[in-house]
Amino acid sequence: MFTSLFSRRSVLKSATAAGISFFNTSLWTALLSAQTKAAGAKACILIFLEGGPSQIDTFDPKPSTPTGGPFEAIDTKLSGIQFSQHVPRLAAMADQLAVVRTLSSEEKDHDRAQVLMLSGYQPNPRIQYPVFGSTVAWQQSDPAADVPAFVSIGRRFGTSLLGPQFGPFVIEDVSNPAPNLALPEDLTDARLKRRLAALEKFNTQFGQKFQTPLGTDLTELARRADRMRHSEVFQPYDAAASEPELFERYGSGINDGYLARACLMARRLVESGVKFVEVNFGGWDTHDNNFNQVQDLSASLDAGLATLIEDLQERGLLDQTLLCCVGEFGRTPKINGDNGRDHFPNVFSAVLAGGGIKAGQALGESTEDGMEVKDRAVTIPDFHATLFTALGLDVTKDYFAPDGRLLKLTDGGKPVAELI
Repeated sequence: MFTSLFSRRSVLKSATAAGISFFNTSLWTALLSAQTKAAGAKACILIFLEGGPSQIDTFDPKPSTPTGGPFEAIDTKLSGIQFSQHVPRLAAMADQLAVVRTLSSEEKDHDRAQVLMLSGYQPNPRIQYPVFGSTVAWQQSDPAADVPAFVSIGRRFGTSLLGPQFGPFVIEDVSNPAPNLALPEDLTDARLKRRLAALEKFNTQFGQKFQTPLGTDLTELARRADRMRHSEVFQPYDAAASEPELFERYGSGINDGYLARACLMARRLVESGVKFVEVNFGGWDTHDNNFNQVQDLSASLDAGLATLIEDLQERGLLDQTLLCCVGEFGRTPKINGDNGRDHFPNVFSAVLAGGGIKAGQALGESTEDGMEVKDRAVTIPDFHATLFTALGLDVTKDYFAPDGRLLKLTDGGKPVAELI
């Protein structure tokens, strides 16, 4: 069960860079190199708004227009920039955010759009590109760490070309994040220690006999699983009892407190050394009854994301943690006959904060009716390149997957210079 969680030594040795390819001008290359060196993020938390949130009803309002809907627009801490009335805390801290208002995708089907958003590549039946968290785990995981590099709260992923060892450890219940790591009642720590010693001896003999590193890899995997078993962050945890006031700030009483628990767990995971945490927050597929649903969902998002930023800042972790909040696409400006909004990949928004990102701005502008990009379109590969650069990864470099296949971190994307 642990083969999808931990990196094997042989895989790590094979995942080495084998060349550099540069952009067309040396000036751009030098600029990108300087940006990469200056990047301050050591970890990333992605809040994925599954279903596709309405950009007009959250971070790109269109008041007093036929497409604007019933929500009011409120001023933010940034002059001339407004958000929806239902994200007031985020509006009050907009100087700590970078809002990208002109993301544009080529996919309007949920599954295909999620593949594109999470991997940076168009869906391809012949090859499954790694999701963002898997790539970060591949490049930045520490084999000696007590925790996995990539943790997903609420989503299971298929295996990518990087192999299952760089997939996520999946948490389905944040109050009991690792139930399968608990020992059976009749298995004491002393007995487990003896078993691990015997396993190591067996694996060593196996490796020597068949001249393969597999035995050593399996021993390392078992030892790492045992270290993870002792990690405090994977023990049963009651947020209401442990941090009641903070839990309330996260929105414990809003929509059953799911996002509050998930965001609090994300902070604890990053604090423990996890490199990438994905928090899945669904319900945004609002083809009908859009406005009532978005109002409720926005209340959770406003409390959860705002408090996560404050919490990380209070603990001195914000400058080294990149936060990203985005869905697979947006919703149509036109309101349909069911008082809802449909799939709309042409123009939608993302919110960034934390390390490696230049905050205090709203990048790009959509047209007055929200139907098209008016200024500064950002493609999904460019968005990925920006996040990778903020995390200190070189998107100009050629990488090689564990199977020897050439792999670019993005599908031709370039970092958005204004955001770095």
